[in-house]
Amino acid sequence: MHWGFINGSPNAHGHTAKLAQYLLADQSQVSWNLVEHHVAQLGQQRQAQDDDFLAIAKEVAAVDALLIGTPIYWSDMTGLLKTFLDRCTLVARQFDFSQIPVYVLINGTQSPTTTAAGIAPAVAQLCDFLKMDFQDAIYVDTSVIVQPADYAAALHNEQQKLHMIVKAG
Repeated sequence: MHWGFINGSPNAHGHTAKLAQYLLADQSQVSWNLVEHHVAQLGQQRQAQDDDFLAIAKEVAAVDALLIGTPIYWSDMTGLLKTFLDRCTLVARQFDFSQIPVYVLINGTQSPTTTAAGIAPAVAQLCDFLKMDFQDAIYVDTSVIVQPADYAAALHNEQQKLHMIVKAG
């Protein structure tokens, strides 16, 4: 199975990316750090000369499974990820995203399951619109991460759940 990882973090090499690397270790994968790309805001893409959205969307349509990651910013996904997801609504007929299984990785330091309760439903709704197969949300409390060795503890139950999914693919 060939995985794609969309990193919505403004820190390309922060906890979100490292958690995804840990979860998808030994898997064929491609990743997009949105902070390293220019994705114009919805409605502004026609004026943008250097917009990377269509190239990324084309690559996303070619993966077998997708992991979307975001840290929690003010009880929601990052603006980088929100902009990318908003733009996806415009290319539903241009690219075939149908049946791609999607997982969302949500990490934060203050009870991510309650402080960011709206992220997973928003991604699930977009998946429904794009005919993708939303699977599950993976919540990680990053307050317990001090060094890379702590990833397993931070992922606790979620780690085993996703590793079973990844290995099955």
